[in-house]
Amino acid sequence: MLEGRIKIIAIVIVWLAITAGCLAWLLGSQTPRITIAAGPHGSESYRVAEAIAAVFRQAQPGTSVEVFETGGSTENVRLLEAGKVDVATMQADTRVHGRVEAIASLYYDTYQLIVRTDSGIKSFHDLTGHRIAIAPRSSGQNQAFWSLARYYGIAENDTLALPMAEDAANFAMIMGQVDAVFRVRAPGNNMIRALVSRHPMQLIPIPHAQALALENPAIQSGVIAEGAYRGYPPLPAKDTPTAVVPRLLVARHNLDPNLSYQLTKALFEHRSSLVAKTTLAGFIKPITDDSKLALPIHPGAALYYDRDKPGFVAANARIFSALLYPTVILSSAAFAMRSNWVRRRRVRMGDCNRKLMTMADRAQRSETAEELITLNSELVAMLRQLVEDLDEELVTQDEFEHFSFTWQAVDTLVRDRLYLLNNRQPQSSDEASA
Repeated sequence: MLEGRIKIIAIVIVWLAITAGCLAWLLGSQTPRITIAAGPHGSESYRVAEAIAAVFRQAQPGTSVEVFETGGSTENVRLLEAGKVDVATMQADTRVHGRVEAIASLYYDTYQLIVRTDSGIKSFHDLTGHRIAIAPRSSGQNQAFWSLARYYGIAENDTLALPMAEDAANFAMIMGQVDAVFRVRAPGNNMIRALVSRHPMQLIPIPHAQALALENPAIQSGVIAEGAYRGYPPLPAKDTPTAVVPRLLVARHNLDPNLSYQLTKALFEHRSSLVAKTTLAGFIKPITDDSKLALPIHPGAALYYDRDKPGFVAANARIFSALLYPTVILSSAAFAMRSNWVRRRRVRMGDCNRKLMTMADRAQRSETAEELITLNSELVAMLRQLVEDLDEELVTQDEFEHFSFTWQAVDTLVRDRLYLLNNRQPQSSDEASA
């Protein structure tokens, strides 16, 4: 019977080992896969995402990388938070609700307000009462527009803001169906160039970027350079102040750190290949500790950025060893000084309490009001000195409370004695003769 049970147990163990081996083989043979939400087809973010995908496939043979067209940053964030994609491009001022972490800064997008020259619009606030084409609600550009509108005092019913795709917005501007277009795009954007280079359009300044950053720290001051869209006559005619915001590469929080590490590595160690596919890749830079971004850095990206950094102890080993000996000496000296200070403080508090007892004895023996008034003045002076010592931390709060309890008792004794002396009734002449 026992031998039969042992055989059954051995068979079960063998089958479990075989099953575990098969599962490990299947999992190991699976092709790593990354999905990227990239924004509208033809946009700068889509081109950069395609370049990243192509370079990553070369750097990591056997890895599957798919780029998906989306409506923009807002939709990308929603897909990331739902776990439906792994990586996405995102305008840095897009609202997120957690579960999204940064990998790298791709390039800077610029707030751009383009108006018809015959519209009479000279500032963002002048949009009141006009028709303006803005990005669809799935785009972070839409959020950026309404954030600006609130800042410049424009309510939703003050202007007719029409969400539409870029091609439709260009057509509406050319046909005079809208008076302005708002976009958040890299300077020199091809769609904006096509709109402004052949038609009577101008770019309007968007000042106060630093004030806007008080609400959204991702926003920074920038300019649209003179001649960014046309050399002669230059358009814009001079450097035009505006707000800029980083375009980020972000990942879902639970993306495999190894994949995130390899992706970050490909961004910076294959930069020349990326730039060959799109010049915007030349602006890719790491997320630094002093970046004004609300997003945390993904662990895999952080591991790549810190790859050459020695541990804190290793980096400062010589300093630690040089400081160890004087630290021990100084610590011993500080301990001795503190012990001496505590001892002297206790002696001083003991002297104060003994002085109070002496003053109480004097009050009990005193027969004149003048002497009691003098004692009262001495008590007030002593209390004032101890309060100053408490402010300067020469005495502790507990020591002061013990002192004040005794002080109040002595002060009450002096006041009672003074009251009795001042209210003592003089003897009558008949009582004195008797």
